Amino acid sequence: KLSAAYRCTSILSGTIASLPLIIKRKKDGYFSPDEENDLYTILTRMPNRRMNSFEMVRNMVVQIVNQGNAYIVIRRKFGSVSELVLCANNTVTYDKLNDVYIISDPYNRIYGRFESYEIIHLKNNSLDGGYTGVSTIMYASRIFSIAASADNQNLRTFQNGSKIKGLVSGAKEINKGLPGAGMTDIQLSTVGDRIEEQLNTGRDIISVPGDVGFHQLSINPVDAQLLETKKFSILDICRFYGVHPDKVFAGQSTNYKASEMSQVAFLSDTLDPILCRIEAEFNAKLIPRTVSGIYKIEFDRKALYKTDIATQTACMEKEIQYGVSTVNEWRVCREDKAPINGGDIAFMSCNVAPIDSPKIKGEISSEKDELPKTNEKSIE
Repeated sequence: KLSAAYRCTSILSGTIASLPLIIKRKKDGYFSPDEENDLYTILTRMPNRRMNSFEMVRNMVVQIVNQGNAYIVIRRKFGSVSELVLCANNTVTYDKLNDVYIISDPYNRIYGRFESYEIIHLKNNSLDGGYTGVSTIMYASRIFSIAASADNQNLRTFQNGSKIKGLVSGAKEINKGLPGAGMTDIQLSTVGDRIEEQLNTGRDIISVPGDVGFHQLSINPVDAQLLETKKFSILDICRFYGVHPDKVFAGQSTNYKASEMSQVAFLSDTLDPILCRIEAEFNAKLIPRTVSGIYKIEFDRKALYKTDIATQTACMEKEIQYGVSTVNEWRVCREDKAPINGGDIAFMSCNVAPIDSPKIKGEISSEKDELPKTNEKSIE
């Protein structure tokens, strides 16, 4: 119910799910997507009949972060992977001593005892040596309790319109029932009802009898500094999830450079360890050891570095200028445009040369540098 926790979970799960998880095959010395492999369709489109690839990865990350563990059953047909089924919450028990999984999942109709090679087990940070993960909510239980208490106090304060509460008491104690020694309970109750009625009508200044005192019990939200408490709670929640406060709209005052560096830190410190953890488990359970040097499963991280048009254009210019990418690689892979003739040629910038070279002096250094002679036949 905490907005910061919801946003952190949404940021982590949505960002990772937006990255394509693809299988690659090594060919001619480098890895490229293997679209003909059955796993390619399973990983990028429909892992099972109930979920598409985005939904499975998103809910998988949610379970890792907030449940501590995510379990995916590997279904095979004729030796090949046919489905990857994400088990529902609290339907899997892991026997650490025997390294087996006991599953009772009525939602996906999965029951029985499964060996470790049949289950993809993704864990959050562990406290038992890496066998099972612990939920981030467990780690952050204290700060979650503080944040929830602040939210509940805000609810109680503002639900009744921040009404003032207090006690009405007499200035003198009743002395052995002597008349005139003080006000009776009935009189104090009458005065209390009148004060409450005047406060409910919106009056800011009220009058009380001379022998009666009004002691306010409720405190103003500003005096209680509940909003300040919530601000520090948000920062602590972001620390546990590893998400920068800018991403949960915490209103951090920062400049463009600081915001850019926070994004870089988010990618390298928070997302990349989670991505590597998922990739390692998928590679270990889905790719046989005999072909582990030929195939690998990994996220396409290019989507992480999407930025504004000007920065993308500058990046494209530099990559093409220095021969890192060709024109068609940018058109086909990055922009989904048709290739053009001559676009597969790699270019290299030649604007730098030794200071005393013939190129700088405008001289011809060799016969290879001579311009081709033209004649009438060549012009024709």
